Amino acid sequence: MLHVECDMRVVQTTLSEEEHKLLEEYARSRSKSIKEVVREAVRSVVEGEVMAGDPIFSRPPASKNTGRRDNGSVEHDRYLYGDNQ
Repeated sequence: MLHVECDMRVVQTTLSEEEHKLLEEYARSRSKSIKEVVREAVRSVVEGEVMAGDPIFSRPPASKNTGRRDNGSVEHDRYLYGDNQ
């Protein structure tokens, strides 16, 4: 993973002895610092993975109108994926 230095913020937290030991062993087994491992963990949890094949990222808008739908919060899956899903 490429990490580019930029404006960084310090974040402090507390871990149990067991959590710290697990983190330390994990980092050591990968020849990384605890900081690197924590940054990677945060990114993987917060950013997650984008499913490139998901139609929401590849299909044009379902409506050429304003896009406003009164029942969008209930019918969003049907609007995004169609009736076949």
